[in-house]
Amino acid sequence: MYINDLETAFQAHRDIRNYRLNLGERRGIGLGVRDNEVGGVYSPFSASETVGGGFLVEWQDGLVSRGRLDGNSGDDLAHIFAQARAAAYRDAAAAQFLGPQHPHDVPRWSDDVPPLFAERSGYGFEVIAQVQALAAELGVKNLHAGAGASLGESWLRTSQGLQLHDRTTACAFSASFDGILGDGDTWRTVISPAHVAAVIARLGQRVAQLRTDVAPASGDRTTVVLHPDVAASMLGYFVWGNLGGSSVFHGQSPFSRQDFAEQRQVFRPDMQLRVEPWLPLHPDGFAWTGEGVPAVPTEYIRDGCLVQPLLDLKYARRLGLSPNTPPGGARSVVLELGDRTTESALIPTLKDGLLVLRILGLHTQDRTSGNYALATSQALLIRDGRIAGRVRATFRGNFIAHLRDVGLQLVDFEGVYTPGLAFEGDVAWG
Repeated sequence: MYINDLETAFQAHRDIRNYRLNLGERRGIGLGVRDNEVGGVYSPFSASETVGGGFLVEWQDGLVSRGRLDGNSGDDLAHIFAQARAAAYRDAAAAQFLGPQHPHDVPRWSDDVPPLFAERSGYGFEVIAQVQALAAELGVKNLHAGAGASLGESWLRTSQGLQLHDRTTACAFSASFDGILGDGDTWRTVISPAHVAAVIARLGQRVAQLRTDVAPASGDRTTVVLHPDVAASMLGYFVWGNLGGSSVFHGQSPFSRQDFAEQRQVFRPDMQLRVEPWLPLHPDGFAWTGEGVPAVPTEYIRDGCLVQPLLDLKYARRLGLSPNTPPGGARSVVLELGDRTTESALIPTLKDGLLVLRILGLHTQDRTSGNYALATSQALLIRDGRIAGRVRATFRGNFIAHLRDVGLQLVDFEGVYTPGLAFEGDVAWG
């Protein structure tokens, strides 16, 4: 086994005191549609096998190095070791190598996916054919789409005796209509035709709404409704980014070490935020972190109060705390508020509003302050309780302040696993 050969080489290197090896092997198949053409030069049928990973080593003099590994690394380890040694640096907090751990079992392998690589190899073509037929019914002129599956196996080993092994499956599809909007889904089991149809139907409805440009509203204050994808992105940037141990340690977060020690209230008193990693056969479920820390359900905000920062091994040591479980993806995050509604219930109650489906430039915003001004061309005007059509707008505010506002609502969207958000915001139209 390749991982055994690599580990033997790390063990034999006289200048290495400790090591951590992450290695994964993946087989994938995929088929695409580009500009209505199936399997063309820009979207051919593909079958791939890849090997990749990384390492952390502590040298005998206490310096540390990081590096990447691939399927060819075994033939060039002397060069890889020499490069790593030349780039060594001192970071005692990072030089941590866990011993044996006993993580919770989180199944991530489904037996219905391997047949897609053999007797059910036509599955991708079936999905593409279904998407094409549904798109044609919806009057789509230009279709981009894809379908695929993968099988993975990974290992995490350290010089201190940690040995973790995982097997994963994945099945995915996506579609984009006329360059206006796209959607899709990923699961660890084979995706059913009924689920494909439901996702495509919702996508078709959104694209139909976006085909009509309408005059913007006149006021600069309105109800802003964030689609779950947008809400998750902003939550990740402004909340998880500021909860990160690096940001807290370096004073780049609005929340200080003392704030966490005192469990200061910083959000609405009914706000809860936690990570739920024990999700069997779920795309965002996982059993351990990339450092080998066992994943467990973890609270970060309780009743609006800070519980703990988000900590890897390095910043846990620097802050004198224990490492914990990061989000494995948006769907492993649970956000709760006392005020919760649905899109279908909320829209009819609004005289005017802005439904934001996509945003631009989030990474350029001031994360520490929470201030933002985000442009969107993928937004819908809400007028007299109905979706009127597409508008261009820039909405502004402070995301941290939104999470303190008693008027904030969680909004559930049909078929979407995470909630959106609704709040009163400032909007510049056009």
